Amino acid sequence: MSEIPSFEELFSDLSHPNPNIRSQAYVLLVDNYPDLAQPRLVELLHDTDPAIYRTAVKALGVLGHCVLPDLLGLFKSAESGTVRACCIKALVQISVNFPDHAFPAEVMVVLEDALDDDNPVVAQSALMTLGHLSKQDVEQNRVIPLLIKACDRSNIAHVQGAAMALAELDSPVVYACLESLANDESKDSLIREVAQSSLERRKSLNLN
Repeated sequence: MSEIPSFEELFSDLSHPNPNIRSQAYVLLVDNYPDLAQPRLVELLHDTDPAIYRTAVKALGVLGHCVLPDLLGLFKSAESGTVRACCIKALVQISVNFPDHAFPAEVMVVLEDALDDDNPVVAQSALMTLGHLSKQDVEQNRVIPLLIKACDRSNIAHVQGAAMALAELDSPVVYACLESLANDESKDSLIREVAQSSLERRKSLNLN
């Protein structure tokens, strides 16, 4: 059995140009040096190199729920929209790795705040995260109200993302939301079309 590289060697490999080496490095870091790795990985979310901060996001997702206090704290304090978006994207990675482990209520509060973020990348990241969580039984009931709220935005892209996620969820409140949106003549015609398309998608799935 080969010897495990040192923490610093593995951490250095997180910036290697080869993505396979970066992936191997973060897996070994998380497996063998989780306590040392966590604060350093959070720091990497500030890196200007997308390859590096994306690797950090994936690694934090493998560490799991123990990183939530750091991520939520950083989201609230970071001035950089890229850093805030990374915090939100890390939530998806945690959910992917721990699909049966529900998030604490504070995560939903942060996601709701992120929907209203001035930075469109952050808002879109929050919407994508909610769409992902909506497919998980442990989160669906808490996510539906946030997606319905997102349907009341003026941003067509946000409404489209929310409506598409809602289209596949079996809930009477979802149908009511989409039907109201489709028939609301005060809304942009594109938004009404998105809602109608989502209703048709529900019908094809035999959802009410």
